[in-house]
Amino acid sequence: MSVKRRTFTFVVLALLVWALVASLTSAYYFYLYSNLFQKTRKPIIHLNLGFNYGNGTVQWFNQTEARGGDTLLDITMQVAKVNHTIFSYGAFVNSINNVNNTASKAWIWWTWTQQFGWSQGPIASDRYALGDDETAYWYYQDVSAWPYSTPP
Repeated sequence: MSVKRRTFTFVVLALLVWALVASLTSAYYFYLYSNLFQKTRKPIIHLNLGFNYGNGTVQWFNQTEARGGDTLLDITMQVAKVNHTIFSYGAFVNSINNVNNTASKAWIWWTWTQQFGWSQGPIASDRYALGDDETAYWYYQDVSAWPYSTPP
């Protein structure tokens, strides 16, 4: 094979590799852009999020901004240090702000409505999307007896 033909083959292969890498890079950045666009299209909501540490300490994050469709776990992780485990049924919160679950105490989440007062969260926190002006409350409480006591 002549030098010209080898050079031509090398140049063509280099251009093909460049085109493939450029195409893959473009596709990757298009995916990131599309994902970000979908997330930012949702409206801003405001909600109230509280933490009761079970020792008299209560912390509130009133009028917290979030995107519509964000879950309670997403929003909790925005304002607190959360350790959780994912199971097939949803996330289980192990600790919030370094307050760990024990055999008799755990983090349980609640919602407030004028009509019913406090209601225990019906599903896992990573499956519950909060709405505008909703109030959610994490209560570190005794879980050794059922039903659990409502927040004070």
